[in-house]
Amino acid sequence: MSDFENGGAFAIKGFNFQKAAITFIAIKNFNKPDFHILVEARDDFEVKFNGYDAYIQVKSQKLSLNKLLNSKDGKSILEKNLSNGNENSHYKIFVKSFAETDVKKMLLNSEGNICDPLYSYSDEQKQTILNKLKGSSDIKSFEKKLLSSYIYILPFEDRLIDVIPVLLGQMALKEIDVSQKRGQIAINELFTLIDQKSEYVVESDEDYIKKKILKEDLQEIFKLTSTLDFFDSILSSTSYSVFWKKKIKQEQLKIIHAYITEKEIAKRELSNIDVLSTTEEELINIAMEKCNCDVTFNTLGEFTKKAIIIEVLAEMSEKV
Repeated sequence: MSDFENGGAFAIKGFNFQKAAITFIAIKNFNKPDFHILVEARDDFEVKFNGYDAYIQVKSQKLSLNKLLNSKDGKSILEKNLSNGNENSHYKIFVKSFAETDVKKMLLNSEGNICDPLYSYSDEQKQTILNKLKGSSDIKSFEKKLLSSYIYILPFEDRLIDVIPVLLGQMALKEIDVSQKRGQIAINELFTLIDQKSEYVVESDEDYIKKKILKEDLQEIFKLTSTLDFFDSILSSTSYSVFWKKKIKQEQLKIIHAYITEKEIAKRELSNIDVLSTTEEELINIAMEKCNCDVTFNTLGEFTKKAIIIEVLAEMSEKV
């Protein structure tokens, strides 16, 4: 039998597992104040919000404490993780599974800032770690950082067929709309954004900033059910025919893929519009006039324009 090359398949599996982990944390936390994620910057990814920061390594293989401390290829997984941030930062290793003998010795933390349950190291395990890292010049810092270092076992395997239902379930819990394949579309959109952010090579602080996935990016991707319900409410209040309404709904599904720039134009043009001043249909007409002043927006079809405007108005309703 011929030898097969599976390195690429395993690498892709690992990248997909990492993207799934980032997406999982984004879904659970994107509404936190000033929440943002940085991908492939100082660690596999970083989570920051409201003064909190965490450096996270993601590993799709089964790990153990010994594997975390294996340094035959340079720095060990744990040393790389702890080398980031400062003594006020948090450190996490996300895994598919962890050796049961090690987990039994760990301390269970039922409440975490971004995910739970977490496992922290026992005093015996901390001593094993410090003995292994004692040759490092940062050993004193590592000793303090270990107090905020955790293992998190992700609630899915490393196959996309197992990952997607878990992500959709989390989205539903957060009242993010998953109907009409919207959930799958949102996941694909975030996976693509993660890929794009990962490609930036960091050589300066400006490059580091490019790695950010902002709260606003995530809110754009994760449409809340309440916003989409209000879109339907605005649309149903109009005198458009059922055929027009169907076409507008069809165009709405395309916005996240094809009309991000045009939607940003509409948001800018409508930032000061008084949504309480008139009826819904008249408001759409006023909005259309404002947005048509932009050449790019004005090239769109009638149904697309209305879909974008209604979506922007629906999102504005969350702030009224």
